[in-house]
Amino acid sequence: MLPDIVDSSGVVGNATALSGAPPIAGIAGDQQASLLGQGGVACGDAKITFGTGGMLDVVLGADRPAFETRGAGGTFPIVCRRVGGVVTWGVEAVMLSAGTNVEWLRDDLGVISDAAESHDVAAQCDDTGDVWYVPALLGMGTPAWDYGARGTVLGLTRGTGRPELVRAVLEGIAHRGADLVEAAEGDSGIAIPRLRIDGGMSANPTFVQSLADATQRGVEVSPVLEATTLGAAFLAGLAVGTWRDEEELAATWSPRERVEPARKLDRHRWREACHRAARWLPDLSAVDF
Repeated sequence: MLPDIVDSSGVVGNATALSGAPPIAGIAGDQQASLLGQGGVACGDAKITFGTGGMLDVVLGADRPAFETRGAGGTFPIVCRRVGGVVTWGVEAVMLSAGTNVEWLRDDLGVISDAAESHDVAAQCDDTGDVWYVPALLGMGTPAWDYGARGTVLGLTRGTGRPELVRAVLEGIAHRGADLVEAAEGDSGIAIPRLRIDGGMSANPTFVQSLADATQRGVEVSPVLEATTLGAAFLAGLAVGTWRDEEELAATWSPRERVEPARKLDRHRWREACHRAARWLPDLSAVDF
């Protein structure tokens, strides 16, 4: 009773309810489409979408990851796409809350008036003044998968101001991005030389620089804020001959901006902050799947 499994790129029918009955020729999940929309074709190509949550996906190739469900680093095997009957595998790492933390600053604390202001406020200070924020408002995903972890602010002093708090939130999300990269590299055995990013937070310069600083690698910002839509179009266009092959799709990648690391964020200090945020609600921390 279930539908047939078909290629991600290939004509499967026609949208007869629409004028001209255009072919339905591309099928992909949200993150797989975003990966392709950012030119993620070759082994080691990786992207993170920073929306309400955050998802890192990295291309591996024709071989399935060695683990069946979840790797030791907390990532999951995924099918990136299937074209011409050939499956391309990858792994996915998950951040449960990313942009949600900026919404918390705006909607619940009233610290900023809109999401874009988080950049302006954070830019008023050079660092957080040793303030650390763990963005675990919904628990922690990859690598810990600790649903009982909770959002935590550490290191507040009388000198802590609005800029330091906002910067700490942006840097905390960037550190979580670095967690995802480390987990994906560990589970896959594949190096990720650079990151491609899309989603609402990719428009925040302070955050993008913090991500480069936390991961210590170059970050390429998608020219399309929601690359998922572009990836879906790529799959359909590949099926009907608009593009010749996946390499031609990859060649379309032209980032809006390239950001290189400017300093090195303290990952040891970050891990200590995560340790203190962990297992705050033991019953939820005991949940696993």
